[in-house]
Amino acid sequence: MKILILDKDIDYLERFQHYLSKKYVHMQIFVCDNLETAKNLVQGDIFDVLLFDAEFNNIKLEELAIDSSNIIFAYISDTDEIINEQDTIFKYLSVSELYSSICELYEKKRNRVIKSGKTEKLTDKKTEIITFLPVHGGAGSSTMASACAIWFSSKSEVLYINLEQRPSDSVFFSSENKKGITDIVAFLKTKYTDDGIAKLLKSVIQKDKKTKVSFIKGYTNIMDCVSMSEKNLEILLNLVQKYTEFRYIIIDADFIVSAVLQKLIILSDKLVFVSSGSDISNCKLAKIQRYLELLKRDTLEMPENYMLLNQYYGMNNETTILHDMKVIARLARYRTDDNSRITSQSIINQVLSNKDIFSKLNSQVIIENSES
Repeated sequence: MKILILDKDIDYLERFQHYLSKKYVHMQIFVCDNLETAKNLVQGDIFDVLLFDAEFNNIKLEELAIDSSNIIFAYISDTDEIINEQDTIFKYLSVSELYSSICELYEKKRNRVIKSGKTEKLTDKKTEIITFLPVHGGAGSSTMASACAIWFSSKSEVLYINLEQRPSDSVFFSSENKKGITDIVAFLKTKYTDDGIAKLLKSVIQKDKKTKVSFIKGYTNIMDCVSMSEKNLEILLNLVQKYTEFRYIIIDADFIVSAVLQKLIILSDKLVFVSSGSDISNCKLAKIQRYLELLKRDTLEMPENYMLLNQYYGMNNETTILHDMKVIARLARYRTDDNSRITSQSIINQVLSNKDIFSKLNSQVIIENSES
């Protein structure tokens, strides 16, 4: 689906293009802030949908030399009123609601059905980024991120990436190859080529010997994380999606407020917070939620938020504390029959004994053509 949107608000155009094309990769989105550019674009290319801001309500499609019978046109407006008796979309809907509104317009003239739901059939590549973040120290977010990667590996192609300042990936996944995030960040500082990036990713992405999970090792030294900027992070994730075929990217990261964390949150499709549910963790969770609320004011849409309660204590007012976070599971404190030391591997085994443990994170997108 090829879309052209005309709006004088450049900031809105940038956010519209970024978030919709990131989440719905089958959409090609072109933006412009003046009528002359719009005329040049529509006369030089074929678009499926034209969206004009309400400020351009005096423009007629005939002026653009467009056959209105073969194109889908609608206004976007910051009010709910209908403009010139044309289809009008409220421009400040969430990304998913904007997408649904555009699809409804598209289906009117194109006999095309767009569905979403749980299915393993894919007709359009879509990589989802799921980021695990701890609410507090010792929450077990690294263990849960690793368990999630293992769970997904039996169903789809999955890549685990460790972005912790003090990475713990070697506890869960092993390989003789020493390359990792440090090598990628160092390479991004050079005048790299597409071929060079493709070769580097091939050498850095490894397979765990036991679980067969694909993974990228964390930083070699703790100071290497300083070289990771928000720009490098975005380039890294874009390159992985461009040159690999992974359905899911599972990221294990620290919750350390910074420009890099903000970029990671924005680039993620889902955030999974791991907490014990104790009074102390609830207090820290409230601070995190306040940060997310402030961040949401500056973005068109935030990722879906999930909570995994690990070593669960119980909450007095759970619904109030969690707000709009969807609970994946409530895992009780771990025990062994012989009171021996509990290892990370034994915890993962207990977590994965519930075969549906991460099913709420499993989502697929399907696009089908329909006969008239």
